[in-house]
Amino acid sequence: MFFCFRYNYNMSLLQITKSILVISIIAGAMGLVRFGIVGYESYLWLNWNLFLALLPLLFVWLLRGKHGKILGYIYFIGWLFFLPNAPYLITDFIHLADVGPKTMLWYDGLMIFVYSLVGIAVWLVTTRSIKKHFNIKNWFVPVIGLLTGFGIYLGRYIRFNTWDIISKPSDILETLFDIVIHPGNHEPVLMMTITFAAVLSGLYFAVYRYQTNETTKD
Repeated sequence: MFFCFRYNYNMSLLQITKSILVISIIAGAMGLVRFGIVGYESYLWLNWNLFLALLPLLFVWLLRGKHGKILGYIYFIGWLFFLPNAPYLITDFIHLADVGPKTMLWYDGLMIFVYSLVGIAVWLVTTRSIKKHFNIKNWFVPVIGLLTGFGIYLGRYIRFNTWDIISKPSDILETLFDIVIHPGNHEPVLMMTITFAAVLSGLYFAVYRYQTNETTKD
């Protein structure tokens, strides 16, 4: 899938979206097959994570429609807040250690890889689309990478959800303040944030290295 992003720059967002949805269906089917075989200790909850991972793509499509400037920025904020949910799927590999049976370990690893592939693709495609839509320079990519990595940390270790921004704003502000003042008490916030930013940014520029100065929309 990444190869088609790299070598077919005329591929429309619609075509890419269709490819992502096909891979999402494959991931969901693998989850159902696993449940059918094992019947317990399943990964069916991965489909909820998959749904959240696809929402940034929805906001990009909304942004591309006809709307006023204010609504456009609302869609952008929605994209930004939900974006960490996409590569968050990568962190679900940690469940391989405690979700049995061991005879399905190879299958589980492959299944989570397919789910993760969707998350990475959504991050790459939507970040590029937003960058082109607002005609932003290349600095935008690593900055979004850092925000994404930090968001993944908040979700995986602090267990915040995206909607907690509305339901628990004071808790989030208190946590952010404590992280800034006492970063040592929040391992691995720094390493996780920087590593995800480096990997995602590296993937972005590797895939789109011939279009580092995009100025037109898809």
